[in-house]
Amino acid sequence: MSSRARSPRAAAFLATCGLLTACAGTSPPPRSALQQSIGAEGGVSARELRLRLYELPQRLGGILESAAENIRADSPDAAVRRRALLWEADGIPALYAAALRPDPLAGALDLWVLLYQMEAYFETGEGKDDFGPKQELAVGAVKQMIALTNATAESMYPTAEGFRNRQAQVEEFARAHPVEGAFSARESALTNLAKFSRAEGGALAALGEAEETLADISLRLNAYVTLLPKVGRWQAALAAEDIAGRDSLRATLDDVQAIITDASALAIDPIIDGAFAGKPADVEAAFSKALAADTGTGTIMFAAQRQAAMLHKARLAIDDGQPPEAACDRFLRPHFSRRDAMLAALRNLSAERLLQFMLQLADAVFEMRQRPALSDTIAQRVLMLVAANARRR
Repeated sequence: MSSRARSPRAAAFLATCGLLTACAGTSPPPRSALQQSIGAEGGVSARELRLRLYELPQRLGGILESAAENIRADSPDAAVRRRALLWEADGIPALYAAALRPDPLAGALDLWVLLYQMEAYFETGEGKDDFGPKQELAVGAVKQMIALTNATAESMYPTAEGFRNRQAQVEEFARAHPVEGAFSARESALTNLAKFSRAEGGALAALGEAEETLADISLRLNAYVTLLPKVGRWQAALAAEDIAGRDSLRATLDDVQAIITDASALAIDPIIDGAFAGKPADVEAAFSKALAADTGTGTIMFAAQRQAAMLHKARLAIDDGQPPEAACDRFLRPHFSRRDAMLAALRNLSAERLLQFMLQLADAVFEMRQRPALSDTIAQRVLMLVAANARRR
């Protein structure tokens, strides 16, 4: 068939494609299967809700971790300190598991239910006496997490009445299904989501049908990657506390850990201190030595992220009126050889600047996973950037 004979069909095909494109451009934003089943019309798209939920676990986990660490730091009761550690080790992963479900509305509802279950647990349930005189710290932290989540949940509904009705259903479910034991073993909302629907049929069948893009999955995995080191630390701390009364074994384990830590720190500490002190030349020289000593860039970046987070916590405490020396000792616990460098960083860097560094480091780690062949270059580049920005006043 000649090209002239094909041209009318081609023209018709292009015209049809143009019409479909125009229709797609005016269609409403995609909504998850569960949103379509039980959500009211309007509100946010599935994509926007996913992005909001990716932010929540880290913010909520930060509130929980801060309260638990304050309880552990201030309580003389070993049993209370252990229960605070258990709250971190069990509660924070439960927040992530609830929020980061494939269907974003299922995640939002289950996270909402978990927080109201946690509130009831510490106010009137099995955990009402967990922390003794420090109980209000836990209750206050949970209420703060609920307020933050309510703000996100309210944005899903086009009317205030719709939000209040759903909130009442969530609270009712949480009261009817209290936490008994671990938060990770609680009864979640997933098997009862039809109860949140005005029309009982169809909601459960829709679960898990929301489409995820590769970017969505990468973001979810990235959120879990930031959580894993903390989980390991909490489990190690719990294991150490299980050696009750065996002081000599505990001391031996501490000595072994100190030796391992000191060996790697010899190569890494000058990089980290130079970066936050605003000394790019020191960072460049120390980074080259670390690579020559076969120190992994992943280890270096983990140390940099941890240092940025601890400096940020200490800086916030200073902004709240705590002396720099006290904040440094409480949050950073520096070796005497590094204390001056850390104090200088705390005095020179604002909380906003440190938060910017945390975001830059997180982006670099994500890029390193995407482009492993360039991980050394990416790590050095971001550490040099941090050093250059830290030098600015």
